Amino acid sequence: MKKFEFLALEPIEFIDMVDSIARERVTLKTKKRTDDSIFVMCRLGLPISRICYKVEEANGKLNVYRKVNWFPLVYSTLPIVLLLEAIMFVIFYFSEKSGLISYVLVGAFWIVVLTFMIHQTFVELEEIFRNLYRVGV
Repeated sequence: MKKFEFLALEPIEFIDMVDSIARERVTLKTKKRTDDSIFVMCRLGLPISRICYKVEEANGKLNVYRKVNWFPLVYSTLPIVLLLEAIMFVIFYFSEKSGLISYVLVGAFWIVVLTFMIHQTFVELEEIFRNLYRVGV
């Protein structure tokens, strides 16, 4: 969990700002919002990550804890990769050709897609942080 400190903000103002930023972005969607936390889902057709902002007030400062959950990335992409591998297995089973390179290519493609999706999450996190003070609530 990463910790940030903000001055002169109320918890509800911070949550409103993150919510309005998420509404502006195509790949972000607010999933759950309470008085002291907000959950934002990062999506590119498939769920990529779940970002949680938890807010607490201490000594006139606002402590914000950010946590990124990567489990949606695993449960949304792993079945697709397994399906592609099964299709490749069936094709090579009936054609009687050994195609080990195709399994490697499917795995490499999956790693490239995962890298792009993880990069997109970090781009969205940077965009939220950059637009945090520019949003009119």
